[in-house]
Amino acid sequence: MRLSHYALALTIILLAITGYLAWEAQEEAKGARKELELVRKQQAAHEAAMPAKPVTVAELPPPPVAPPPSTVPPLAGSSLMPGTPAPLPSPPPAAAPLTDLQKQILGMPAFAKVVESHTDQGFAVINVGKDKQLTPGMKFDVRRGNGLVGRVSVGETIEAAEAVVDIDNTIVIPGVRIEAGDELILPVRK
Repeated sequence: MRLSHYALALTIILLAITGYLAWEAQEEAKGARKELELVRKQQAAHEAAMPAKPVTVAELPPPPVAPPPSTVPPLAGSSLMPGTPAPLPSPPPAAAPLTDLQKQILGMPAFAKVVESHTDQGFAVINVGKDKQLTPGMKFDVRRGNGLVGRVSVGETIEAAEAVVDIDNTIVIPGVRIEAGDELILPVRK
């Protein structure tokens, strides 16, 4: 055979290999697009389950200041005069009714409690771990009473019965620190 026949045969073989590799790359790209579409759907479902924006409790106004006691002498017939009955005590002021958000916060079961808090270093220790299927990245709101004081996310250090959580400093009430005894609840939807 001539050298030109070898060159032609080699060119045909190279074209066949190139065509096969191009077809295989297209099939792989289709699979990657389907996988990306699945991941996007999962992320959209996860974001739909999470609150749209962080929920914080507004600061309460200061309590009203009671007027100073009067220095006027008691009048006749007042309870300070001998032989007159004491007046009935006035009922304590009624507590403000709870908002729907506060009711929702109170109604949520506690997932864990803060055992130690190191807010200056940005982390806290909670009393659950691998025993409650805790995984890194899980997010929780921190509840104290009927209000939220912050948000935390589970870090990489997870023991059998305790774990370290990172304090999200972007979602805290000014002047309030996460303390031992605070409870972790699932993120609250507003």
